Amino acid sequence: MIFFKQVKFKNFGSFGNYVTTVSFEKNEMTLVTGSNGHGKSYALLDSITFALFGKPFRKINIPQLVNSINNKNCLVQVSFDIGSNSYEVIRGLKPKKFEIYKNGELIKQNAKSKDYQKFLEEQILKMNYKSFTQIVTLGSSSFVPFMQLTASDRREVIEDILDINIFSTMNVVIKSKLSTVKEKVTETNSSLEILKEKQNVQKDNIKTLKQKQEENISNNDKKIENAETEIDQLLLEIKELEKTIEGFSSFKDESKSLNDKMVLQKDKIVSSIKERKEKEENKDFYQKNESCPVCSQTLTESFKENKVKELEKEIEQKEKTTEKLKNNFFEMKNKSDFLKDKLKEMSDINFAIVEKTNSITAARKYIQSLKSNDSTKNSFNKSIVEAEGKIEDYQNQIDNLISAVQDLKKEKTNLDILSILLKDSGIKAKIIKNYLPIINEIINKYLSQMNFSVSFTLDEEFNEQIKSRHRDSFGYMSFSEGEKARIDLAILLAWREIAKIKNSAHCNILILDEIFDSSMDSVGVDDLMKVLRTLANSSNIFVITHKTDQLYEKFHKVISFKKKNNFSRMSSK
Repeated sequence: MIFFKQVKFKNFGSFGNYVTTVSFEKNEMTLVTGSNGHGKSYALLDSITFALFGKPFRKINIPQLVNSINNKNCLVQVSFDIGSNSYEVIRGLKPKKFEIYKNGELIKQNAKSKDYQKFLEEQILKMNYKSFTQIVTLGSSSFVPFMQLTASDRREVIEDILDINIFSTMNVVIKSKLSTVKEKVTETNSSLEILKEKQNVQKDNIKTLKQKQEENISNNDKKIENAETEIDQLLLEIKELEKTIEGFSSFKDESKSLNDKMVLQKDKIVSSIKERKEKEENKDFYQKNESCPVCSQTLTESFKENKVKELEKEIEQKEKTTEKLKNNFFEMKNKSDFLKDKLKEMSDINFAIVEKTNSITAARKYIQSLKSNDSTKNSFNKSIVEAEGKIEDYQNQIDNLISAVQDLKKEKTNLDILSILLKDSGIKAKIIKNYLPIINEIINKYLSQMNFSVSFTLDEEFNEQIKSRHRDSFGYMSFSEGEKARIDLAILLAWREIAKIKNSAHCNILILDEIFDSSMDSVGVDDLMKVLRTLANSSNIFVITHKTDQLYEKFHKVISFKKKNNFSRMSSK
């Protein structure tokens, strides 16, 4: 139960820069009087709804709630208890202010005022503006009676009163979760398809790698076969070359011996030429000189002639000897050149044998590398193992996602069931169906107390059926304004009683705004007063009216509102 203690305000509507306090702590009936525009509705209706819900009861623009003369420091504070906790809600304009206190401590404000207001309605008051006005107020000014609300608004009010709006909140949460689950299922299925595609890519990769590996092995075998064929060919060629140079083995020694002989022969030629030259010099001496330069002995012509002839013979002999030596030398040189050519040929053959031997060695090493070097094979194997590892990893992820999808589908199934249960046609409908007989019974009880002899019934869609004593069926709009007022009041009091039973939106104040003034006759007034007196033991009832003469003596307390110097003032007695 919400036990309202008081509402305080200043610079609110027609009230000035002083604090006006309206107390709700005594259980009594209070008559509220005053001329039009003197502040009755500001003080009793607009102040409470503005403080609690951020908007006035009447259709007034919020900026117009600030006193037009002072035009600042508009402040409204409402105090109430719920159970063992005390609350204060303070709301102001110019400057803007919105604070909620619990047991004297400020409740942490959210970044958004909208969320702070939602917290107040859902977590503290447990009702919204529509529900509050349906159980606290009844009047002609800006008030929409229950029977004139739309079907959705009627449902919202009843859900608040029966304290089953939690199911609507749960349904919103379930729908949000269901939407999230559906998105997760879609995302997970998409991830599954991506993983399967990645897995197929790796499978194709392994197939390609194995194909390349087989091609590589086949190419290596061909290379080994070609290298072995090349080695066999080189061995045959080496064998042929070795046969070719078998007869060349003596040429080297023969060439060396011949070279030594040529050196000696060359020395002999040089010596022979030298001797011939000496004889020619002697010949020339005898031909040119008449005496001996050493002993000065005269040389005779005959002596010289004999000497010249002797020397000419010797010279001739030396020339023949030299020529013979030269011929022998040239013969040896020709043979030496022949041997050199043979040695060169042998050297070339040996070089060719070395080259071919080196080629054989290189080919054998190449074959050995092809046979023993597994780097390429290992590279393929490593890539294949990595690809197989990825496939296994993808499969694990796929298995996990499949499991996740199954869990999500189970969760979706459960959420679908909950969504069905939480729809208007689900649990709420059953609860409302159970309460409808009680609601109709209470409404008819209050109609009976007000001497309005009709049978009023609300169905599960909150459509009314009203029958008279003669069982004629009527609609709400077919009644007079006074009769409508009785129906509205009976419904309001029924909501209050249901709220009290449910301990949901029950509160200690009831405000009736001008319901006695226009449409209700004196009998209706008396009947209504009887009902209100039965409620006065547990509620503070405020009746705003202009019929002060007729009603003055019927109330415990009277509050009057008058304007003085353009500011409203409240007085009580």
